[in-house]
Amino acid sequence: MQKYRKILYGFAVLAALLLLFGGCAAEGRSPVQKSAVSMGSVVTVKLYGVNATDSAVLADEVLGAIADLDTQVISKNAKTSELANLNNAENPEILTKVSAELFSALRETKEIYSRSEGKAALASGTLTERWGLDTEDFHVPSAAEIEAAKPLCTDETVLFTEDGCVAFQKGQKLNLGSVGKGLACDKAVQMIAESGLLPENGGALVSVGGSLALVGSPKDGAPFTVGVRDPKGSENAYFATLSLYGGFVSTSGSYEKKFEQDGKTYHHLLDLTTGYPAETDLCAVTVTANTGLQSDALSTLCFLLGEEKSLPILQEYGAEAIFVYTDKTVHMTDGIAPAVQITDGTYKAETV
Repeated sequence: MQKYRKILYGFAVLAALLLLFGGCAAEGRSPVQKSAVSMGSVVTVKLYGVNATDSAVLADEVLGAIADLDTQVISKNAKTSELANLNNAENPEILTKVSAELFSALRETKEIYSRSEGKAALASGTLTERWGLDTEDFHVPSAAEIEAAKPLCTDETVLFTEDGCVAFQKGQKLNLGSVGKGLACDKAVQMIAESGLLPENGGALVSVGGSLALVGSPKDGAPFTVGVRDPKGSENAYFATLSLYGGFVSTSGSYEKKFEQDGKTYHHLLDLTTGYPAETDLCAVTVTANTGLQSDALSTLCFLLGEEKSLPILQEYGAEAIFVYTDKTVHMTDGIAPAVQITDGTYKAETV
């Protein structure tokens, strides 16, 4: 068996987190922060301006709901998961009724990836399994394994009905891994809004791995200020700050999950048209969007398609992006440029 080395980030520093987030609470109302491990990452909920007791209860409830979302609904591997059971059905080609939550996530993911020119798909699971990306048993599959998996990684055979049923080709595996953390952010924001606990001048920050949700304000109507991870630096380093009044942020980068085999480094962002990690001059793409799922899916899509082909798709979704290149050139869309401040002079920014 070939030897390989995993390069992973410790949970203590928020594994695979793109953002080193900040924001100070107003005097006399220190934020309540709770964290737990879920979805293979540290999940953190930070609430501003809410009664401390109520905040602690709400934060715990949000953390529990995110864990349940993973293990009960969207996980590809957990035996208790609805998606895992769907994937393992004896006859997946027969229309199967699924929960509204899973149905919505599957259909929107397919819709976004339909713009990827075949490079990304909801039905990517057969190939990600071959690479060990679903279990972090990272390794390079044989060429024969890749060629056998590629035809199954198409969404053309994934069908949805208006009454909430799903069907797909036998041998295919539906995979929400590329949008799961964004979905968790959506779930958290929904729960926080429904709780009614946030005052008009309050705020919330939720981080799930490389995805982030921002609600309200951390202090007196001021924006949240977050640090954009330096793809070339350590996990604690950032090259720019981003000031936002709310929304969802996700980053896809070739630095996030890497491993070495036979002296070559591989990353986790697979191009389904080749079956191998995408070859690109980008090293990271950060996207802000209206939902967590969209920010998560679009950051992956932008990384795979490249800047030029991504711009009209971003415009369609009302999303903004920061494209970071291996030569440390940074391209930003018009809508996000005013919110970005480069703090590392070795990076050179341009607006697109």
